[in-house]
Amino acid sequence: MSYLRDNKLWEEEDNLNWDVIEISKVDDKIIKRLIDNLKLETSDLSENFFISFESLLKLGNKIEPVIDSFIEETTEIHNCKVDTFNFILDFVKNNTLKYVLVPQLYHPDFITRARTVLKLEQAGDTSYLNFILPLLNDPDDSVRWSVIRFLNNHNHLLKNPLVYKEIKCYIGKELNPVIREKMKELFKKV
Repeated sequence: MSYLRDNKLWEEEDNLNWDVIEISKVDDKIIKRLIDNLKLETSDLSENFFISFESLLKLGNKIEPVIDSFIEETTEIHNCKVDTFNFILDFVKNNTLKYVLVPQLYHPDFITRARTVLKLEQAGDTSYLNFILPLLNDPDDSVRWSVIRFLNNHNHLLKNPLVYKEIKCYIGKELNPVIREKMKELFKKV
């Protein structure tokens, strides 16, 4: 893909999956592809997840019918995913944010994600739990570490069956030995 900028041609890498397109040219097929990138059942979150989340927020009212039909068609859906889609729908329909830090939790920049989790930990705000749990599967170690630290400082959350299930699910997948040991310590507290 090439861009014309300041009368110079800039070439992008051939393997780049993302194109810059006008919002008016976005159709249901593109929106469904973005929604597919938000599926939390995949083995790990990727940059596609975070870019898709941000893109869906920016598309506005165009996505409402597609997300509504997606939620209706899905019979068994992850609790965290329901919250994510409801957050997007609420933002699109009402142009308000009930959970103002969710866009930062799912920001494409890993430093922003990690800092946001740490801010929530310091504030003692557990209302974002369903948005934080998927970040146990974040591609960046610092984000996963901040989630473990968040859970460690809120021991009462470990009794939540969803938290227990998520930690149990990710403990075997964790490649970083320090984080894996910390997850095992959390698991023992339950």
